[in-house]
Amino acid sequence: MDRAAARSSFDVVRRKVGGVLAPLVFFGLLIAPLDLPGPAHRLSAIFAATVVLWVCEVIPLGATALIAPALAVAMDVTPAAKAFAPFASPLIFLFLGGFMIALGLSEQGLDRRAALWLLARDWVRGSPARARMAVGIGAFACSMWISNTATTAMLIPVALGLCAAIRGAALSEDQPKFDRYAEGTLLTLTYACSIGGIATPIGTAPNVIALDFLERQVGVQLDFFQWISFGLPTGLATLAIVLVYAERRFPAPVARLDRLTVEVKKQLDGLGPMSPGERRAAAVFLLAVTGWLLPSVLKVVLGAAHPVAAWADRCLQEGVVATLAGVLLCIVPGGRRRGEPVLPWDKAMRLDWSTLYLLGGGFSLGAMMFDTGLAEAVARGFLAIAGPIAGSPFGLLAASTFLVLWLTEVTSNVATTSMMVPVLIAIAQAAGIDPLPTILCVTMAASFAFTLPVSTPPNAIAYGTGLIKIQSMIRFGIVLDLLGYLVLLACGALLLPALGLGL
Repeated sequence: MDRAAARSSFDVVRRKVGGVLAPLVFFGLLIAPLDLPGPAHRLSAIFAATVVLWVCEVIPLGATALIAPALAVAMDVTPAAKAFAPFASPLIFLFLGGFMIALGLSEQGLDRRAALWLLARDWVRGSPARARMAVGIGAFACSMWISNTATTAMLIPVALGLCAAIRGAALSEDQPKFDRYAEGTLLTLTYACSIGGIATPIGTAPNVIALDFLERQVGVQLDFFQWISFGLPTGLATLAIVLVYAERRFPAPVARLDRLTVEVKKQLDGLGPMSPGERRAAAVFLLAVTGWLLPSVLKVVLGAAHPVAAWADRCLQEGVVATLAGVLLCIVPGGRRRGEPVLPWDKAMRLDWSTLYLLGGGFSLGAMMFDTGLAEAVARGFLAIAGPIAGSPFGLLAASTFLVLWLTEVTSNVATTSMMVPVLIAIAQAAGIDPLPTILCVTMAASFAFTLPVSTPPNAIAYGTGLIKIQSMIRFGIVLDLLGYLVLLACGALLLPALGLGL
């Protein structure tokens, strides 16, 4: 049985198990004599069944996220207006605008040009090791602004072409040795895509989920610059580990291949000069980044009390900037055909609506857990089991981060964050601990899904090329999970206090 068939068989079994387990868990909890108020008791059944459906992917994740709040209304847990209000959260529009910006860059081909440009730099030319490093850095940089799945799908063809060019440029007796190099390059690419998402608030969905819960449940609003000040150093430290380990584990058989330079230059020259559409897409993207960073910059330069800085902080919220930039791409002429914008509206509507539903459903479940008291009940139960470990700020951070790090290997990172963040906020508050450091580290741990093809879409895309052995992914993933955990602990214990973000 080949790897695609094995993966398909596993998915079929998992869905069948989930299809049986979800209703059993739902009705079992409904009739169980739990010491909870009525709404919290009913919500516990809905929440547990939703978790099973998410983990087993019995139905699409977005569909499950829509069912949960609808079922909560039908079972008199909360009013409809309250259950569905989180679907209109400003952070939903941050992700919606981010999707539109990514589609606009891709529509004009600017994403592929940027990747090839990076590979054509003088410090890369002719060196397979440096070419892999460039692939990792390029993937990390793109994933800061574009979803990790979209970045992987965009760069996999570039990486495969690069590996083929390197293999073809080698001597015939050395060519088989480059298969292992290709394996390491594809793993580097997929892991860099996952890591890059933690660097910015819009890099990946868990970041948006955490920001929403922190704002609504804790009253803490992190701006773009504050997130980057922690996320970017953490991401770069983890990326450095990936690059070093990949070079040691999957070294290039030769130090230099001159034909590599020719192949990359050929592809880049084939694109020609930047088109008007590419320049306009780049301008809108830079405008969005400016809008995201401007409130933080103005607070530093003018002071938080200055009227202009106060206006920017109040009015230039990330979701507003992203939405305006996304719509602007659908208005600005693309220059290819008369009357066609940079991002045609019909193509803008092909964005990943399922992820937006998943975000909204996660927000809704988390809010209901707090409103009904279920989160507090779970938190107190956890505190009783964990004992003194969860009683200190660093102990809670370390234990929670470790738990989420391994949970996310078998569960969607969005589902993991939606499940764990509201519970951990309640645990921290019940223990009298500032939840911010724990939530930031846990959120980033949710993106560290490196071990299995099913852990995250980038892993599945790379594994689907047929060039990666499952043993290699598991071995590399376990090492990266453990070292990434140490990075998160170090950054949480040292960097967050330096930034004034807790501990």
